[in-house]
Amino acid sequence: MKKKIKILIKMPMMIVFIIILLFFTPFAIYSPGENRNRGVVTALGIDKIDNQYEISLLTFIPTANQSYREKSSVISGKGDSVAEAVYNAQIAMGRSVGLSHAKTTVVNENLLEEDVASTIDYLSRIASLPENTVFVCTNKTAKEMLENSQDLVNNLGLKLEQIIAYNANNLYVTDTSLEAFYKGYFSPIKSSLIGYLTIEDVDNNSSNSDISSIQNSGGDQKQANNGSSGDNSSSSNSGTKKRIVNQGQAVLLKEGKKVALLDIDQLNGINILNPKSINQIIKIENVEKDGQNLSLEYKIKTKKTLISTKFENGYPIFIAQLILGLELVEINGEEEALKVNTEFSEINEEIAGKIEEQIKKQFTQSINILRECDADVLGIGREFFFNNRKEFIEFINMLGGKENVDKFLDHVTFKLNMVIQPD
Repeated sequence: MKKKIKILIKMPMMIVFIIILLFFTPFAIYSPGENRNRGVVTALGIDKIDNQYEISLLTFIPTANQSYREKSSVISGKGDSVAEAVYNAQIAMGRSVGLSHAKTTVVNENLLEEDVASTIDYLSRIASLPENTVFVCTNKTAKEMLENSQDLVNNLGLKLEQIIAYNANNLYVTDTSLEAFYKGYFSPIKSSLIGYLTIEDVDNNSSNSDISSIQNSGGDQKQANNGSSGDNSSSSNSGTKKRIVNQGQAVLLKEGKKVALLDIDQLNGINILNPKSINQIIKIENVEKDGQNLSLEYKIKTKKTLISTKFENGYPIFIAQLILGLELVEINGEEEALKVNTEFSEINEEIAGKIEEQIKKQFTQSINILRECDADVLGIGREFFFNNRKEFIEFINMLGGKENVDKFLDHVTFKLNMVIQPD
């Protein structure tokens, strides 16, 4: 024993290690868990009602269970400012709030009547709301959205961020994060797109099987048009329950304010130039076959986009060459008809002409909206600035200078050329 003690004396670092171990081990074993002091927020909701802000927090509550499912709760706080509302939410929770894990931020549509950047500025700068949080809007209160999202997990094992990821991957095909919002907000065009999800009442007699759901990002756009992400199991006195519905819509913002709500066709028009945007559905009507007028639906499976810009007689010309590979998905709304009508998989001249006409119609509608709102979220002006900088600057000066850069899109002539083929 004396030999061991002598060895330890010759190794002072070992003695220090043992002392530290003896001192801190009891504290580590018997001290309360961090979750007793800090709440983990997975989603954040912001509402403004009667000139008061309400902050709702979807909070993860660590609970021992055998289902391997997270237990969460929605806790809210109100105040005359966002800071006060967050503080009151912390008091209601009984824990300090950590927003660094918030994957989703939801705002009420009415909040977009004013500059929403001023509302979320405190949360992003002071409360550590991460810039990669998905930023979306809803037609009801943000609190309702978070409350209904709890039932997505209970009924479908589906989280709110998965619904939004479906939209981001297949419909928006653009980043709808808080960071992307700020990039658009502080850019010369001062414009951006954010996702839009609705909450709708459902007849209580409807079963869960009657409500189609989007459960991964590999689904197609047809599901998004007809489907919903889940339903609320709680019933109201009127015999209805609620569900979160994904219709593929998006809100167009200008200087942080809502200027337009885009439906899925208008969003298709915006995305047609984006080579990453696939799985869009193109529907054409009045295709004649054996004396019948049929409606056909094709899905964009592959896309290649070639873009060039130039100035002719001092005015901007935007030229896009689109090579689209399409797959027939429905005839007259029935998938079964494909088994006996496979000849429509070969795209003839009539079908190609109707598809091209439909695409150009959607694109023109989208461009008209962007022009009306002075919101070039397509980045058309940026393309001319990079490719034809001298002519672009001269043209902007002719319009009256940098303060009129928003009007550049009004003067652009678009030429879309398409090659449509079966995939």
